[in-house]
Amino acid sequence: MVALSKTPARVIGIALLLILLFAPIAIPYRVVALALAAMVWIWLEAGSLKPIGLGRHRIASTLMWGFGIFIGVTIFGAVSEPVFDRLLGLKADYTGYGALVGNPLLALRLLGFALISASIGEEILFRGFLQYQLTALLGPDTMARWAIILAGGAIFGVAHYIQGPLGIINTGIAGAIFGWAWFRTDRNLWALILAHALTDSFGIGMLYFGRNI
Repeated sequence: MVALSKTPARVIGIALLLILLFAPIAIPYRVVALALAAMVWIWLEAGSLKPIGLGRHRIASTLMWGFGIFIGVTIFGAVSEPVFDRLLGLKADYTGYGALVGNPLLALRLLGFALISASIGEEILFRGFLQYQLTALLGPDTMARWAIILAGGAIFGVAHYIQGPLGIINTGIAGAIFGWAWFRTDRNLWALILAHALTDSFGIGMLYFGRNI
């Protein structure tokens, strides 16, 4: 096991993650590459992936939390978008994902990328690796946890800048909800991957049918 647990190494890891998130590489491949690198980092440091939440968890609990988070985030999005639109005059911009309306091939292609890159890759990066490293730096107390949840949500939101200002706000809040769930479920990353997959599938389906999400 390589000794990568010192504070400078953690800071460097977090800094590299933040920098490479905006590297000029296509999003699906960039996220997958970073997720793989993060998993190697954690494996070298801890000898397993359990610290980021990829250990054994009860199936019933995983399913319950996965569907619960999905429902909560979906309801939040349905309520928040018209509120932010009315108060701030902002609308989420999904044009960067292509003309999905009535285009099954493009929708299925985007769904495939989303399930691998976003559902798995983003959860490993933003909830698993990032929150694990920040917890090691800041400690496990309640105030530190909330700081980590808010910081993780903010970074997650900015990483979705392609969706415009409202998209950054919505995904930032959703990221904070996912971050809270990571702690609340005792780091059950499987539940968050499931919730993320359901959320993205629902969102892409709504875009395909020409409805706002």
